[in-house]
Amino acid sequence: MAARSGEKFRFAIDRGGTFTDVYAECPAGKVRVMKLLSIDPAYPDAPREGIRRILEEVKYSMVML
Repeated sequence: MAARSGEKFRFAIDRGGTFTDVYAECPAGKVRVMKLLSIDPAYPDAPREGIRRILEEVKYSMVML
């Protein structure tokens, strides 16, 4: 079953030398922005970590509804 357009995530990522910015358009029109260090021993890949964190935030906020 295909998701309706309002149920999709859209991500845009800008990876710089110091910071990686992750912009997400989430279902129901919410927008989330995250800034991470591009290189950090706490995670292997900043873009992937930003996406993971945003998905977790959205999942948590949906559970709290």
